[in-house]
Amino acid sequence: MSRNRLMLLLAVVAAVVVAAGGFFLGVQPQLDRAATAKSDTESISAGNATTRAEIARLREQAKSLPEMRTRLATLRASVPDSAGASSFISQLNGTADAAGVQVATITVGDATAYTPPAASPEGTTGGASASSDSAATATSSATPTAAATTPAAPKTATDSSITAQNFSVIPVSVTVNGEFPEALAFVKGAQSNARLFLIDSISSSSPSTAAADSDAQAEEPSWTFSGSIYVFSDASSTAAAKG
Repeated sequence: MSRNRLMLLLAVVAAVVVAAGGFFLGVQPQLDRAATAKSDTESISAGNATTRAEIARLREQAKSLPEMRTRLATLRASVPDSAGASSFISQLNGTADAAGVQVATITVGDATAYTPPAASPEGTTGGASASSDSAATATSSATPTAAATTPAAPKTATDSSITAQNFSVIPVSVTVNGEFPEALAFVKGAQSNARLFLIDSISSSSPSTAAADSDAQAEEPSWTFSGSIYVFSDASSTAAAKG
């Protein structure tokens, strides 16, 4: 091989090496950066799309925020985070005035920690005894009538977020003097007030058994309504307010 051909061959090889080196050292890194940038762009675009969808959802929910705040205020007034006995008594006095009855006594007891009710076993009849079942069987055998059935007790429903630590029960007893229609109006008003008053017991006494001998109100029947008001201490809201 002549010297000129050898030099030409070496020059070609050197050109190829330079071209390859330029590709791997200059072009390939740029291509890798471009591919990475494209992947990042697609990822950011997808994230932006998710963010826009979430913003749209939050904007839609924000439309009902005033209504939700109003409902929350109503619920907090119904079951506040403190006993508020004086304001509750004022509500009852106002209700009594509107109903036309005279308040004799209002007793507000001490708050006690909430105790979840015991769950009733499924299939129980809420107090039906074996003797009553046997009596029903005997009656049905003597007289061919339809078998009597005892309705099942409702299932007990509890909420795990209501505990003895954040929920309290306060017993309340109210005695008013007035005729039946006025007493009924008082009950309806008391249970329609902002503060929840759950009445679970009602008793009455006739004028002849009224406690006061010379009181003018003794000429009217006396009605005693017993029940409970409630206090819910929302720890998360309290902590947020303090923070």
